Amino acid sequence: MKKMYLTVLALIALLVFTMGPSWADSDQILINKLIEKNILTRSEAEELVIQMQAEELHQQIDKKEVAGKEVSKGFELPKWVEKTKFKGDVRARYQTEDTAYDGKPDRNRERIRLRLGVESEINDQWTAGFGLASGSSDPRSTNQTLDNTFSSKDIRLDYAYAKYSPAKWTSLWLGKFKNPIWGTKDLLWDTDITPEGAALTFNYEASKNLEVFGTLGGFVLEEFSNKANDPYMIAVQPGINVKLPGSMYIKTAASYYEFDNVKGNDWTKGDAYGIGINSRDAAGRWKYDHDAFAGDLELGITKIPGHVPYAAIFGQFVQATNVDNKNIYGNKDDTGWLAGLKFGHKKVSDFGDWQVTYNYRSLERDAWPDFLPDSDFYGGATNAKGHEAEFEFGIAKNVTLGLDYYNTKEVRKSGANDKNQQILQADLNVKF
Repeated sequence: MKKMYLTVLALIALLVFTMGPSWADSDQILINKLIEKNILTRSEAEELVIQMQAEELHQQIDKKEVAGKEVSKGFELPKWVEKTKFKGDVRARYQTEDTAYDGKPDRNRERIRLRLGVESEINDQWTAGFGLASGSSDPRSTNQTLDNTFSSKDIRLDYAYAKYSPAKWTSLWLGKFKNPIWGTKDLLWDTDITPEGAALTFNYEASKNLEVFGTLGGFVLEEFSNKANDPYMIAVQPGINVKLPGSMYIKTAASYYEFDNVKGNDWTKGDAYGIGINSRDAAGRWKYDHDAFAGDLELGITKIPGHVPYAAIFGQFVQATNVDNKNIYGNKDDTGWLAGLKFGHKKVSDFGDWQVTYNYRSLERDAWPDFLPDSDFYGGATNAKGHEAEFEFGIAKNVTLGLDYYNTKEVRKSGANDKNQQILQADLNVKF
């Protein structure tokens, strides 16, 4: 009888493994017959049924796990896709501006800006990225004015680069990329400019309180199909960031810019307002290459008790090295400087964060190439000086309101009256 009992159990187990869920009908009938023949007791039969149900459940789980592994294996994403990041922002702006004695009325505009960036870590050393932005061919603006009866707006390639990082503290950039030159403000570089060419950057933590950084860049300015002397720029910038006692810091950098084949060329004619451009000859060609030394300095404190947790003062200076003609005042018009302060929160990203910034600047006519400065300050011209005041407030996480006010005029008057210009910009910016 014992042998028969074991044989029956073996047969039932075989049926469970081969038939799976179908045991519930036919195998229950078999078990009932075994009870009638007194081969199994009622308690033994109930125990056997529980064991068979548990075995069936284990089989179903195993099958699902195997199927899941096969599916995930078949649709496994490449590592570089998992390490791809997206970011961007949308900005809506109202802008009003007026330039005195220019013969034009006040100008009021509603403008929008869209930026979308993608960056992917291909492996431990290589990264590729690109960005799209609204705007036109103007390298100093990604704004689109709302006009022309609901016309569609342009989207352009803002940057596209490959980056090689043999170590965490250094990278080689190739293509068109965000400006690697550090600056406290935009006296020299409009923030929308994305240089083209190659740049070697480093950022090395020498000690707990000392960070050393720098850039060596070779940037293409223009390419002529019928000339060999294409204009280009070499930029060298070493800098340090020092942590001081009491949550203070000082960050400073010195820069040298060499412009080759700018003198004698005429691929651009200066600012759109015609109120301040570099010196040119009668044919409209540049008289100088505008090689220059520049410096930036920022001194701040990051943890202040009370309602103003952060404050800093900052400045910029630039002087051209190869300007030789003098104006009627006996000056070469080869110098520029900026001084300012900011306080509030160091970064405005959450509700209630705020920051106030103010600066005064002066940029003489031949201190710097006229196609690079901030385009909102006196139309992006050189021979410009004046005030800028900014206020930014966080109304939600990654949503900010901003006001930016400019009051500017010429360093050297080009006519009988000062062409004073005032601009007010009101922004709503949403980041994602």
